Amino acid sequence: MCLLLLIPAAVAAGDYRIVVINSYHAEHPWVRAHNDALSARLAGRADLDIRYLDTKRTTPAQYAELAGRFLAEIIADPPDVVVLTDDNAVKLLGRPLMDRHIPVVFLGVNENPRKYLGEMEMATGVLERPLYKRSLLFLNEIMGPRLKHCLILFDSSATSEVIFDSVFRGHKRMILGNTGVELELIETFAQWKERVLSARQRGFDAIFVGLYHTLTDGEGNHVESDEVLGWTSANSPLPVFAYWDFTVGKGKAVGGLVNSGGPQGEAAADLVLDILAGQAPGSIYPVTPKEGQFLFSRFELDRWNITLPATLAGEGGTILYVE
Repeated sequence: MCLLLLIPAAVAAGDYRIVVINSYHAEHPWVRAHNDALSARLAGRADLDIRYLDTKRTTPAQYAELAGRFLAEIIADPPDVVVLTDDNAVKLLGRPLMDRHIPVVFLGVNENPRKYLGEMEMATGVLERPLYKRSLLFLNEIMGPRLKHCLILFDSSATSEVIFDSVFRGHKRMILGNTGVELELIETFAQWKERVLSARQRGFDAIFVGLYHTLTDGEGNHVESDEVLGWTSANSPLPVFAYWDFTVGKGKAVGGLVNSGGPQGEAAADLVLDILAGQAPGSIYPVTPKEGQFLFSRFELDRWNITLPATLAGEGGTILYVE
């Protein structure tokens, strides 16, 4: 049955106002994907006021000040629901909004949301669980016995720190399957380049690119993420794999078992509709969308002479391809 038929007529009429506060900036592909999904699913049912903290490209003092301004504006004119996307927005605004009895729906959260929100009496949301370890195990299947050591590169952002602590348990070196894994958190683009260029010499056989959006140049200025990814693909002596769909493509990463922002936005929109239909936020258990999709670049597979094993599709369903 169509979801539209299951909600009150007032919701379908667009009588509600939703404020969406993104941790990152409007051009970030993850943000575009979940914002588009939110907008599409809530079109005609609620009006969206979308804002950005830009925490990937600004200082903590700058985005904390912006968060304070958004909070003051919301308190002055409370919407029906506030959607907070990714950890930074939830950490800065979640509890203050709940304390003022404003319903909160979060998405893209890597940390346990209770660490930010405490008892979630006025909140529910969508968890992000990229399959870091499963992706590495599948890489064994893709590369075979030539894969003995893998390097994982992340920037030094708050989200990367959360992933390092919660997923990898603070361990920079580990063994997964038959593969030795080393994780590095990097601050500058110069350091990133050095790690990539020396990867083969240091004994690695493949590189996983995690987050790379907060790297800075020698003067402390933000380096555009497209520049980082393009340089990495062009200069890496080893094949580069990915955790997110926007990292895969010609001149980017080869591919991997990836997450995407669209399912996050769709799931969050459904939770918003549940709240508008009368459910208490605290009674709705947080959800986790579909667990990953195999996505690969045909160009990068050919460039690195990688043939995907026939068994891979059986492990994760259909394999999707981009240029």
